Amino acid sequence: MIRNRIADGFRDELKAIGWYDRIRCLKAFVGDIHNHCGISYGHGSDEKAIRFASLQLDFFSVTGHFSWPDMDDADKLIPDEVKAYHREGFRRLRDNWASFQKHMEEAGTECLIPFLSYEYHSFLYGDYTVLCKYLDEELPPPVPEGKKDSRLEELLEQETSCQSRLLPFPHHIGYKQGYRGINWTLFSEKASPIVEIASMHGAAESTESRLKYLHTMGPRSCSNTYQGGLVLGHHFGVTGSTDHHNASPGSYGFGRTVLWTDDLSRDSIWSGLVGRFTSAVTGDPMQAILLLNDSRMGEITNPSSHYRMNAFVASYDALEKVEIIKGDKVIEGRYDFSSGLQRGRGFISCMFGWGEKHKPCKWDVKICLRNGRLLDAIPRLRGVDIVDPLDKPDESADGMSFSFSDGILHMRFRTDGNPTAVTDTSQGCVIELELGDNTFLDIHIEAIWNGCHVSRSYSFSADDMARYQNTEYISGFVSPAIEIGQFRPAADCLCSISSEIEMDIDDSIYLRAYEKNGDAVFTSPITMRN
Repeated sequence: MIRNRIADGFRDELKAIGWYDRIRCLKAFVGDIHNHCGISYGHGSDEKAIRFASLQLDFFSVTGHFSWPDMDDADKLIPDEVKAYHREGFRRLRDNWASFQKHMEEAGTECLIPFLSYEYHSFLYGDYTVLCKYLDEELPPPVPEGKKDSRLEELLEQETSCQSRLLPFPHHIGYKQGYRGINWTLFSEKASPIVEIASMHGAAESTESRLKYLHTMGPRSCSNTYQGGLVLGHHFGVTGSTDHHNASPGSYGFGRTVLWTDDLSRDSIWSGLVGRFTSAVTGDPMQAILLLNDSRMGEITNPSSHYRMNAFVASYDALEKVEIIKGDKVIEGRYDFSSGLQRGRGFISCMFGWGEKHKPCKWDVKICLRNGRLLDAIPRLRGVDIVDPLDKPDESADGMSFSFSDGILHMRFRTDGNPTAVTDTSQGCVIELELGDNTFLDIHIEAIWNGCHVSRSYSFSADDMARYQNTEYISGFVSPAIEIGQFRPAADCLCSISSEIEMDIDDSIYLRAYEKNGDAVFTSPITMRN
């Protein structure tokens, strides 16, 4: 659970509009409900996926590839080897389902809520993940030989009757319709109250949004975006997931869901998803809430002649921009977040990696403050990225840990050097601290790199941290390095926007915000309907 920074940072503003008591009792939870491992086609065990999820998530699912009803569509010219590994993955999931259920049941704690899920591919509908509320859910029965596989079609026709135990939602919606992107004409908001708009495939908030679509499946297409669905009159909540294929739920830098609800329980998380009180984030678990009169994001509201819009954002790096979008047009925005403060409460990024590629470095890192308070630490941990399921990852990247206690942060992880000059594989965190004039950030590193043990200690003064980013190498040129980001005052990481706006029937409104490091948050919309 991450602290409710909206209630902390906007107490007076929320009280002024009568929302403070309702917002302060909510908790923000971070999850990833669509990702893969070796239970179908993918890599790594489900036990590894569970361990990785426990490092930085409150709720999660591991997803099995289940079926592709129109895989043999002659018009799509699918290579035989692609068909082969899909069929093998589908068979493997059915064989592994019982043991998968057992492992996920054992994974549940009061701090981590696991869900089962399975995935349909479809040229006609687009791809759908089916999230299961209960851990005893069985896979749909096999289709008799020679009969049409209509299981996805039947599921989407059930509408709200299935939401007590199954929640189907489309993902990587931005691909071309007919090529496993969403088919808005066949989309049912009653069957699918949420839509995944950010993942390893990219961000489909709009055709210009970061991250780009760079997967082998192709670029973003036309109206197959969040904005495209709103313009067509659909209402749905938004989520982010990693769609990682190497047992790494919540891997930093792709997609996660921030969900607001009363408590961390299976029923509350499920109700929050069905109720659409969610945001999609591409990296840091930024918090954002959009309010319109007496309605909040995710809701459908009655038309009125007067709308008061209030938006709140709390980030973990300095904000770059915050915008309010109606349909596909920006109607409000803020773009200046430079307070000029160099001391006080704020955030610093601590990242580790770089060096020659294919030369792994095992890190043991301890971070603490002298003459200051280390208040919190938010992990930015990545799995070993796999895009092509036929790639073979190095499975020796296990053994990550992340703990923060009594003002000391302790992390263990491995880095391998960036495979390309535009691919970030660094590991680390962002820390929240109280920075005074005599504060020092102390970092001690024990590392194994290039066959040698390396021990290093670094100390950064308040002036160092306030004035610029700091860089150090652990063992000379092209060795692994550390990057200590410039201090970001809390004032540069908070934003509220309030205004009177006009809305028409079937209009939708949502918030998007970007940190200066490129991470984004997109809230679920509020929609006008009779």
